[in-house]
Amino acid sequence: MKTVAEEWIDYVLQLYPYEVEETILLSVKKDEKIWNVKTDQGDKTLKQMAVRPERMLFYKEAHLHLQKQRFPIAKLCPTKNGGLCVGGGGFVYELYDEVSGSDVSYYNIDQLVRAMRFLGRFHQASQGFTPSKAGKKRNRLGKWHKSYLWNLQQLQGYKKVATHFTDDPFSLLFLEKVDQMLEMGNEALRLLETSAYAEWTSGSEKWNGFIHKDISLSSFAEVDGEIWIKTPPPIAIDLPPRDIRNLLNKVMKKMAVWDDHLAVQLLRSYDSTYPLTKQQYLILQADLLFPHLFTSVIQKYYLEQKKTWSDEKYMWELQTSIVVEETKVKMLENLIKEVT
Repeated sequence: MKTVAEEWIDYVLQLYPYEVEETILLSVKKDEKIWNVKTDQGDKTLKQMAVRPERMLFYKEAHLHLQKQRFPIAKLCPTKNGGLCVGGGGFVYELYDEVSGSDVSYYNIDQLVRAMRFLGRFHQASQGFTPSKAGKKRNRLGKWHKSYLWNLQQLQGYKKVATHFTDDPFSLLFLEKVDQMLEMGNEALRLLETSAYAEWTSGSEKWNGFIHKDISLSSFAEVDGEIWIKTPPPIAIDLPPRDIRNLLNKVMKKMAVWDDHLAVQLLRSYDSTYPLTKQQYLILQADLLFPHLFTSVIQKYYLEQKKTWSDEKYMWELQTSIVVEETKVKMLENLIKEVT
């Protein structure tokens, strides 16, 4: 006998023009479930998300925009009535073609170089996107200053908290490094204020595309030598340097140290498909200078966001973030000069 949840999935799939042969639950996360759906027209992926229907519509309109640009992304499957997604039961559902390919690895330099080139193509293809009024936009343009200030205030607050944990190795290491990280953050804020950020977010050169937002190589697949997006992203209206910074930080965290030679190689690869101006690279420099990795670990620790992490895991994360942040800051100015 099927559960109510299983019957609901059957109902959702009946809204699509396929004969369903089998559904297999692949993963369960806090706000997301994913199924493999075998149909008479090949394998599909069904994703359930706990987001507002208006927000999901915004995501799917961006997805469709990329498809129209012939960008390599898993093909979105409309319902029988042409709907881009299905809402009901407190969740929203999307169905798209399964992309079968090999993983893209953080430890394969050739794949990393091609992934950065692919990211440039993504930003190029995103331009000209005009969401409908029915979709709930995820707009982050012009909000970096506020985000930087909020995170710096959070670090100051955690600094006060840490002084009460004199026997806690994590807090002691945090207190040893926090002033240095605050200085980096304030310098990033000053650099952002003197950059072309305002012009790129609200002036005559205002950006008219979107970014991946939660970029990770786990959402990519290599198919016949070409990189594809196999898991459509929860996009946001924001500047390309945000994606670049996110991916570079993830790569360097895997390496456990900032590799300037690799960073230059990756940025040149990105630049080959979507070149930025020198002023736009200064915005990237500011975002790379801000201690995002350090701040993220500190927030997770004091807010107890990772219930499964041990004290040793937290210490490793903090130590790694410190090494990456400290080795990065020495090379950033030369990094931008090398690329531009």
